[in-house]
Amino acid sequence: MARLEAVAGVKVVQMSREGLVHDDAEAAMASARVLLRGGVPASVLDHIIRRAPRLEWIHSFSAGIDRVATPAVRGRGLVVTNARGVFSRPIAEYVVMMCLAIVRHLPQLLELQRERTWQPLRGTELGGLTIGIVGFGSIGSEIAQLLAPFGARILATRRHPARGASDLPNVELLGLDQLGELLRASDVVVVAAPLTEETAGMIGAPQLQEMPEHAWLINIARGRLIDELALRRALEAGWIAGAVLDVFNEEPLPPDSPLYTTPNLIIT
Repeated sequence: MARLEAVAGVKVVQMSREGLVHDDAEAAMASARVLLRGGVPASVLDHIIRRAPRLEWIHSFSAGIDRVATPAVRGRGLVVTNARGVFSRPIAEYVVMMCLAIVRHLPQLLELQRERTWQPLRGTELGGLTIGIVGFGSIGSEIAQLLAPFGARILATRRHPARGASDLPNVELLGLDQLGELLRASDVVVVAAPLTEETAGMIGAPQLQEMPEHAWLINIARGRLIDELALRRALEAGWIAGAVLDVFNEEPLPPDSPLYTTPNLIIT
C-alpha cells in the first residue's frame, strides 16, 4: 500500500470489510477510479459501487471473480481483473502438505498424543496413490507439478482436455463429463475448480458415494462447490475417510458451525 501512496497523483482510501471509511474520505470515494478488493462481501461491494460513480476498474486480490461479478458490477460495465496465478504455488504447497499428513496419519497421531497414547501407525507413500484434481487450471497444474517427484498418479478434469497437461508426464486429463471416473479411481480428491453456475454444488451426496471409503476430499477452491450438508453426512456415515476444508459456504466460518464437530474433518 505504501508503494501505491508514493505514486504522484494517487490517493489511497482504505475501508473496512463492511465498506466503512472515515468521514473525510467519503468525498474521495466519489472520485475513486480504481477499487482494490480484498475480503469484501458482494453485498458490501455493491454498496461501495453506488458511492463511487466514477469507478472504472475493480481488481480482486483473490483468484476467482465469482464474488466480484455482481449484477451491479455487470450493469456498470466495470473492468474486473483478478490475481490468477499469484497464489498457485502456496496453495499447491498446502495441498501437498495435506496429502502427506493424510498418508502419514498425522491427524490420528495428534489425537493419540492428546490421549497420551503411544501407538505407531503405518503410513503409505504418495507414489502409490492416485490423486484426483477437479479443475486443471493454474492451481491444479501447480499441484500436479509439485506431486510429480513423489511419483503419484494424477487424474484431472479439464473443460478442454485436448489442450494438454503442460508436458507433465504424470497427468491423465479427463473431460468434465468424466468426473465420476475420477472420483471412483482417486485416493485423494482435490477440488480446484472455479465457481460458476454450472459448478456450484458439483460435489454432493451422489458424488461422495462414488468415492472409495478410504478416500479423502480436499477443497481449496470455493465453499459452494461442495454440498456441506452432504459432506457432513458422508463423514458421519463413513462414506469417505476424511476431508480437508480451507473454504466454506459462509466465511468467516461462525463459531457455532456444525463443521467444527464433524468427525474426520480438518478445518483451516
